[in-house]
Amino acid sequence: MCAGNQFWVRVNSNGFRKIDYSNYCIVGRKGQGILIAADNSGGCGLTQLGLSAPDITVKSPQSDDLFRLLVDSVRDYAIFVLSPDGHVLTWNAGARALKGYEKSEIIGKHFSVFYQPEAIASGWPSRELTLAEKEGRFVDEGWRVKKDGSTFWASVTITALRDTAGKLSGFAKVTQDMTERREAAERIQNLHRELRTRIAQLDESQRVIELRTLELQKLSGRVLSIQDEERRRLARDLHDDLGQQLAALKMIVDRMKNEEAGKVAEDALATVRNLSYLLHPPLLDETGLRAALYWFVEGMTKRSNIDISLTVQPQNFPRLGSEIETTIFRVVQEALTNVFRHAQSESARVEIEKHADWITVRVRDYGKGMPAELDLLSSVTRMGVGIAGMRERLRQFGGDLSVSRSEPGTLVEAKIPVFA
Repeated sequence: MCAGNQFWVRVNSNGFRKIDYSNYCIVGRKGQGILIAADNSGGCGLTQLGLSAPDITVKSPQSDDLFRLLVDSVRDYAIFVLSPDGHVLTWNAGARALKGYEKSEIIGKHFSVFYQPEAIASGWPSRELTLAEKEGRFVDEGWRVKKDGSTFWASVTITALRDTAGKLSGFAKVTQDMTERREAAERIQNLHRELRTRIAQLDESQRVIELRTLELQKLSGRVLSIQDEERRRLARDLHDDLGQQLAALKMIVDRMKNEEAGKVAEDALATVRNLSYLLHPPLLDETGLRAALYWFVEGMTKRSNIDISLTVQPQNFPRLGSEIETTIFRVVQEALTNVFRHAQSESARVEIEKHADWITVRVRDYGKGMPAELDLLSSVTRMGVGIAGMRERLRQFGGDLSVSRSEPGTLVEAKIPVFA
């Protein structure tokens, strides 16, 4: 179809130019362009122009204007074209806003004006163009200089521009201000470093606390050991010294046939012997935990009028280490003493059970129980220094003590690892 119009024609060797082709017509398309040919005698022939079909395309003036408008309107990026030797050929609004140069000030100047003196001295701007020409594209981040001398952290992309023959025509350069993002990243890194420092300090504090805790545990263990030794000594002194003196006094009173004085002496002797046994029951060393517990429960039942049941499993309960047997005895002793003093219970149950890996001790009463709002720590404290001491004693062996409501009553439960 022939047309008598004007076209913008791209000729590979000459760039874009406008020609009045009143006798030319459209004969086909090459890519998005339109092939045209001259018409001198009512027919179309490509030979009339002296150019082959791939050499000539028609470009729409509207698309060219839109693209130029797009580039000029971008403000978040500096977009401009450099000549092959690095001189600025174009300048968009984003470049003006970012770098501070007006178009008339920068066109024709070498793009190295955007670099710091040390970068210029090292030849880095030319090196960027060389890499972009070699690789087709160069991406970098670094400090760049504005017209007023201030610096900003830039993300730079340089793309080599080549014609259809592969010849270098120049470079397209896109620059974005990354200063705020870099500062934010640095703040995050600083926070991470500070966090790591704080974590290291906390770890060190934790190690110090663990060492101090270990020292306190050793000290606590030593205190408990001294306490047990003192109990043994007092028990022995009461039994051997005061007990023997009271026994002699009772014999003298009996010879005097004073029944009232004899009764007083007998009660005093029983009290001293009982106190001695409670401080450290000799059965605990002689026959073991089971016999000592049955002796204690029997005596506690008589003294308190509380119906106390005792169950020890298995039947052939083995002997344990003396310190563990003493600890279990003290737990039962303190728990039943608190039942007598605070629970207002008519009955209680004691259970000792050996498992494969631990020993469980349970002491339960059926009295008024403890207030629901009390937590474990406060309940242990409220139940007395003795229970709190037993809790610390259990920790020496890797065990623990818990106190809980049992509806009705209260349950005291201790667990001790067997390997202890």
